Amino acid sequence: MATLHAQDRPDDNPPVPRWRYIAAGIVALLLVGGGLTFLLRPESTDCAEGVKKVEVAGGTRCVGLTDGSYPFTKDLRDVSRSIEKENQRVTREAAEPDGTPYVSIVYLLGMAPGRGDSNTPESVRHELEGAYTAQYEVNHHRGHGHTPRIRLLLGDVGNEEAQRDYTLSQIKARRGTDRIVAAAGLGTSLTGTNAMISKLSKLDIAAFGSVITADELEKTGGLVRVAAPNADEAAAAVQFLKSKEHAKDQVLIVQDANAQDLYTKTLGSRFGAELPKDRLAAPEPMQYDSSKSQLATYFNNQMPNLCLKRPGVVYFAGRGRDLPDFLAPLANRQCKSEQITVLSGDDVSQAAQAAGFNDVKQALRNGNIKLLFTGLAHPGAWTKAPQYYDKNAIVPFRPGGTFTTTFKDDSLDDGQAIMGYDAVLTAVTTIRKAVPLENSHQEIKRDAVLQMLTTLNDTNAVPGASGWISLRNNGSPKDKAIPIIEISSNGTTRTVDVTSSNTGDGHPYTPE
Repeated sequence: MATLHAQDRPDDNPPVPRWRYIAAGIVALLLVGGGLTFLLRPESTDCAEGVKKVEVAGGTRCVGLTDGSYPFTKDLRDVSRSIEKENQRVTREAAEPDGTPYVSIVYLLGMAPGRGDSNTPESVRHELEGAYTAQYEVNHHRGHGHTPRIRLLLGDVGNEEAQRDYTLSQIKARRGTDRIVAAAGLGTSLTGTNAMISKLSKLDIAAFGSVITADELEKTGGLVRVAAPNADEAAAAVQFLKSKEHAKDQVLIVQDANAQDLYTKTLGSRFGAELPKDRLAAPEPMQYDSSKSQLATYFNNQMPNLCLKRPGVVYFAGRGRDLPDFLAPLANRQCKSEQITVLSGDDVSQAAQAAGFNDVKQALRNGNIKLLFTGLAHPGAWTKAPQYYDKNAIVPFRPGGTFTTTFKDDSLDDGQAIMGYDAVLTAVTTIRKAVPLENSHQEIKRDAVLQMLTTLNDTNAVPGASGWISLRNNGSPKDKAIPIIEISSNGTTRTVDVTSSNTGDGHPYTPE
């Protein structure tokens, strides 16, 4: 074996070639730069395709447009999944040879109502369940025609203008690809609702309101409503007060003066205009402002004045969320030895799901108070006055029907599911009237759907589950069936009468 001399041995610390220092420096710079890029990159605002976080003064939430694959809240997972599944089936079958074409309806709501909103998470869920029920019925049963099939998209409009505008921008961008020809739902009667409907109209998208009732909305083009407007609710309340039980009662109007709420603004004024002046317990309403604080204190201070006027009926022109603040002091009034009936509008249907309902029940138990409201729909009306309802129209909500088998644990008592169903059903009826007669597979034009809005009357009236929908030219239903609903002290509801705005005999509209 040869012996290695010192000069022949490998260097234990050989010099590092210069190119290696350069390469290492470049790698380090790339790593640092990449890390900085990652750290400095703004957080993604995307929640899902077509849905993103939009920040407003009240906070950030995900809004936009989805086919049901993105549930806006945990509470909406099941109904969103049902809608997504039906949408996938419709799209898949349309792609087959000679497949049935489809169009899309966007259901617009504030999907995540918070404290102080007029809707509740339960009422939103119920409304979407009704919308899905209609989608399933018109796609699977031929009683409402056959083509086109219906995809149902869900649009969360949030509760601020920026959120609403983002969702509307998604609708505008996807009008063609998703074949959007109508919108339904539309939330409640607030000032922003009017602006939203106007923007939809500019996109040639017909709007079908489910529970919006403000009279001002009759001036908005491109809108029809399946709910009776405030003027009709007020007239129906006056019709009911002509009954033997209340014919001699003096009536005090309690009016919310919140300028942003179109519902309460017109409800009280319309009722006051309809009620004979000799029935008024006071020439002016007891007026409060729900946008300000200390409601309960205000009402407590007003109870001596209320007792002084000795009304047999109080007409509460306010939101259901404000009822606890009114009823609790009313239950402690000095004159509670005399029973008082509180009569209000349809928004009271939300009270059972809102904070403070235990206070409402306690007031009814201990305050010698009877609580009634003019509802938009109630299952008890089908039994109380079956002559005003089409038997086939209520099948989806009867035992074995689509709603009862799909959403076994949910209730119809707040009327929201029924109204959501009727809004989509009316939209589909209009859409299918716009199908060109010469070719059922021809594209349906959005403006053709708008053209057909004034055809839905008399022999073309829609047999809704909430009653017959025969539309006037202003988009409101004529003499719509309006159930008078009582909330009992244990929280249950029942229909005590079914009336309408009909100033003749008070009977709701039915086809001749």
